[in-house]
Amino acid sequence: MTHRRKPPGAIRHYGVLVGTVVDGLQSSDGSSPHYEIHVGGAGDYRIAVNVQSVDDSEVLAYFDADFARSGTLDLKPYLQRDRGFRRLETGPSGSGGLDYLRDKLFPVDAMQPIPATGRGVSLKNLLNANIKRAKADRHAMVIAFGEYFEDHGQTDKYFHFRPERGIHDIHMMQGNRGQFASDNRTHGDGALFISFDDGQEVVALFVRFQTQSLHTDDRTGAPLD
Repeated sequence: MTHRRKPPGAIRHYGVLVGTVVDGLQSSDGSSPHYEIHVGGAGDYRIAVNVQSVDDSEVLAYFDADFARSGTLDLKPYLQRDRGFRRLETGPSGSGGLDYLRDKLFPVDAMQPIPATGRGVSLKNLLNANIKRAKADRHAMVIAFGEYFEDHGQTDKYFHFRPERGIHDIHMMQGNRGQFASDNRTHGDGALFISFDDGQEVVALFVRFQTQSLHTDDRTGAPLD
């Protein structure tokens, strides 16, 4: 599954997926690798986190190792709900959908390029470390906002459960031009959170692409500059 390529024949909805961390790995699918996370708790799901774009634009990220302290999003209601996927409405009247530019979840201007792989700080290393920790913590939970996909005729090619289903587009979904303009919306951005110690400690990952504008229409999410 590549950046913004829609899986054929799949059901698609924006929403939030909550579950336990089973495993994680770095995929190497052509020009757009993802970090794949196997989620359990109420059936099997996969989270596909973009770590590289297919259009050669840089991936910009903001990793918050102490998101619980920011107080910009209360994740406890999500942790108290049933495990699995729940649909959320997008747009100006959307309920519960994230918006990087309007919700003030984190300092968007502080997002910077982080390589997909390599020694030192990379998205793979950051995610590997926290997935390993979550697997060892029976209280750890993952909360992912993004686009749901499901294909009853397919077996998941990474973790081999059936049917293939999960959530992807774990990145900003506004400010796009050209071939990606149809993705634009407000209150429909993707993000990844991993909660430890019943929500007392949370790490968060926010991702966007260098080509996406930070000035967007409040109704459509289309770029204004």
